[in-house]
Amino acid sequence: MNVHQTSSVFQQRNSVSGNEQSTSVSSNQRLSFENIRVFRQHFEQGSTPLRSVLGDAQHQTMMVAMYEGTEKLLNQDVSQFAVLEYLEGLKLTAQKLRQQGISGDQFRTTLLEHAVSTVNNLVRSS
Repeated sequence: MNVHQTSSVFQQRNSVSGNEQSTSVSSNQRLSFENIRVFRQHFEQGSTPLRSVLGDAQHQTMMVAMYEGTEKLLNQDVSQFAVLEYLEGLKLTAQKLRQQGISGDQFRTTLLEHAVSTVNNLVRSS
């Protein structure tokens, strides 16, 4: 995700009764479903090339970890930067595990444990 894409994640325009209303999350504000939805869409788009690197099963595990993690972040006071950092870290961890030759149940368990631990740390530190 480049700088221009990232800023579009943070500043979305919604048309409400003909009036434009800017919706963005400040450094620490509750994450709405709309914010989470945008993060998920960008993650899905950005992780598509990883399917060939990770393999279908491991890619699916990464997607499950992303959805479960972002679900726990919904309505939490977490900065957008922290969410982006979590999502990028998830991709990097998945790649690292795959490079180490880890697959199957061990990949699934390790990645999901990493995701849960990271999300719990984010929520605690916010």
